[in-house]
Amino acid sequence: MKRLGLDIGTNSIGWCLIEDDTRIVDIGSRIFSDGRVPKSGESLAVGRRIARGMRRRRDRYIGRRSAFLKALVEHGLMPRDSDEAKLVAELDPYPLRSRALDKKLEPFEIGSALFHLNQRRGFKSNRKAERKEGETDGKIASGAKALDAAMNESGARTLGEFLNGQNTKRVRMGGENKDYDFYPQRHHILDEFNAIWNEQKKHHPKLLNETAYAALWRIIEFQRPLKAQMVGVCTFLTDEKRLPKAHPLFQERRLFEEINHLGVTTPGETSRKLTMDERNTLILHLRDKKSSSFSALAKKIKLEPGQSFNKASETRTKLAGNEI
Repeated sequence: MKRLGLDIGTNSIGWCLIEDDTRIVDIGSRIFSDGRVPKSGESLAVGRRIARGMRRRRDRYIGRRSAFLKALVEHGLMPRDSDEAKLVAELDPYPLRSRALDKKLEPFEIGSALFHLNQRRGFKSNRKAERKEGETDGKIASGAKALDAAMNESGARTLGEFLNGQNTKRVRMGGENKDYDFYPQRHHILDEFNAIWNEQKKHHPKLLNETAYAALWRIIEFQRPLKAQMVGVCTFLTDEKRLPKAHPLFQERRLFEEINHLGVTTPGETSRKLTMDERNTLILHLRDKKSSSFSALAKKIKLEPGQSFNKASETRTKLAGNEI
């Protein structure tokens, strides 16, 4: 009987063919490229992933634009004729967005203003956790706060009214500075959409009905949900899924497993397992911490001078706790 053994590494596969568990028939290895940029160590897939993300964003943008334009046409806010639609598109949208807050606009002018809002509907974060105290704002959050401050100072009610009073409509500073003068977010666009709709509805109650509002609002407000991460099959119960790493039960099991593998080493003596009291003390200590150093754990159970943990080394100085 012949048996093939494989040793699969990051950039090589070693193999050995054995006959009758006694004789090596052949042995060797296949080495292939690392799949990373030699200088930076960055994966070669990064460039492809960035390009794919750009294509995906553009496809979604074009699809949303087409859907919004179709809804405007269906509800009488854009002309069906393509030549007439081009004339409407040539209108400067910023004065329209500003006048729409106080004065009556024609149906196609309303459509032009709303279409412009959809073109620049702003950023909306998928962040679920609140920013912790002490964390600094990123470029987008800082730009959004700067925009709010500038709008309050100028007395502008909406983003469109604010931009209409500016000489330039850019959001990024000049030169090599990559920060933002200001950054419109989704709520700026949605607030202006509602302000324009509520004002123009007074002049066109039949045209701007609830059906039209629901159709347009669904497109401009839609946020694609995050994809759920795939969870593998359990090693032991193959008909069940594994617990996600973020699940409290997984964290509890891993914590007990880590502590149960710990032992106390003393120079010149055989290592010993932790006592039940020592184990429970360390588990209670690590349950509300992401990690703790081995020196802190040693103090916690009052190890003698010279004693240490069997898992401690120069490269491993901490023990993971409840990482979530």
